[in-house]
Amino acid sequence: MIIVALSVVLISGTVWGLMTDAPGRKKARQAVPVSVSASGVYDGIGRVRAATSDGAVAVVHVAFPYDSQDRQFREELAARRIDLKATVKGFLSGRTVADLHPSNENTVKAALRDTMNSLLVFGRIEELYFAEFEVIP
Repeated sequence: MIIVALSVVLISGTVWGLMTDAPGRKKARQAVPVSVSASGVYDGIGRVRAATSDGAVAVVHVAFPYDSQDRQFREELAARRIDLKATVKGFLSGRTVADLHPSNENTVKAALRDTMNSLLVFGRIEELYFAEFEVIP
């Protein structure tokens, strides 16, 4: 009698899981967001253009390495992509051409990294890369 009851419970649970597409939902939760590269470099912010405080145009494409096995941080990056992009734009808008001069690139990267890290909870950006960095007067 106990074996029959356990069999019914097992079969019912399996049928319920398949009817509600539990395996499909699990795969969707584990999927890597499109903006996150399999190589562990996040470049989902893309190219950002902003007018500097003195009227020039700054163009930057930000990327950074991260632990691709850290699911929480990966999901946070995907969820905060728009906020991170707005932060980069706001950062550039508050700077002058002199502040963004190529000789100050390391200082700019460190300040921008710290600003972006202030938004993040589950991980930290250790190093920024600029795939493109240009200031047009």
